[in-house]
Amino acid sequence: HRHVSEGEWVDHGHHALMRIAAFSHAGGYDESFSHNEDAELDYRLRQAGYRIWMSGRTHMIYYPRSSLKSLYFQYLGYGRGRARNVLKHRMVPKVRQMVPLLVAPVVLLALFSFVHWLAAVPFLLWAAVCLGYGLATAVRQRNASIALAGVSAMVMHFGWSVGFWQQLLTPRLQRKES
Repeated sequence: HRHVSEGEWVDHGHHALMRIAAFSHAGGYDESFSHNEDAELDYRLRQAGYRIWMSGRTHMIYYPRSSLKSLYFQYLGYGRGRARNVLKHRMVPKVRQMVPLLVAPVVLLALFSFVHWLAAVPFLLWAAVCLGYGLATAVRQRNASIALAGVSAMVMHFGWSVGFWQQLLTPRLQRKES
């Protein structure tokens, strides 16, 4: 998975294995969530005094989306789900979650580059970092097809950011509970 250690305590992990008693004690999944229900449960588990161990000895096979469009909509949902989590538990997102929040505003700002070229600079920096990451990963792993990972990262960041802002800025009475 994302780590190569023997295992470690984490804030959020995959729920392939868990103690049913802890799951029941925390109230199980909030079924009103369409996305991020696992992180929401993990928050409640931690609040109830449980800890989450990400095992390095178990393995999962992940099948990625088959198109950039479906990847975008997947991450749009993840962003909405994270915002619902933040709103429900009145939590402050971690820095690693706050940084992608800047992506949608940066893309909007770039639309004003016709007024002044500086409006495009944040977008160009973000694109360079993402695309550079894809290229560096491809070189490091000696696999040219991985170079496009930067494009996927851009789609994921943008979808997540748009979804988060969409959920956060929708008036409370109009929020879609998904």
